[in-house]
Amino acid sequence: MIRDLGLRPPTAAVRPQSYLFQQGTTASLVLMAPIFGVLYWLTVPAGTWLPVALSQAIVTVVLGLGVLSYSLTAMWADDSGLTTRNHFGRRRRFTVEEIGGAVRLELLRSGSLTLQPQLFLLDTEGRVLTRMHGLYWLAEAMDAVIDALGIPVAHHPEPVTLRDLGRSRPELLHWFERPFARGPVGD
Repeated sequence: MIRDLGLRPPTAAVRPQSYLFQQGTTASLVLMAPIFGVLYWLTVPAGTWLPVALSQAIVTVVLGLGVLSYSLTAMWADDSGLTTRNHFGRRRRFTVEEIGGAVRLELLRSGSLTLQPQLFLLDTEGRVLTRMHGLYWLAEAMDAVIDALGIPVAHHPEPVTLRDLGRSRPELLHWFERPFARGPVGD
């Protein structure tokens, strides 16, 4: 008797690192508590605390939406393609036929000694479809996406600075990173 074990091709469902979420939430609460505490202390005796309460409610709702947005960010990859959901809830789907390959490198930020892994998924013409920043995504998550997609990956053997990357492959950078990658004027 032959049993179907239900084996499927590798599938990856990855989420951003949770420590950024925790740090951001903690920082927001630590910032809000003393500010609103002082505002209440100043306005309650005069009976003008209602605008402060309304402001606090608005700030709390905005922060709550940010928390929800971050917690819903994810990527799903399998042998048919990649689906992404960004911080703003936008979903994008890339089929394996659209994905021409990937570039994996370690980015050395100026003023820092730590390396950040970066994964660039490129279309068949070499344009960036999506980028996984090491600040948000673990290296293991990047590896899981690559393994699930089964696409060719170009690995940079040495860490690269933003400036070097801007000179060799400026199309990989976001528009706001390109001026910093050029270096000082006259260089």
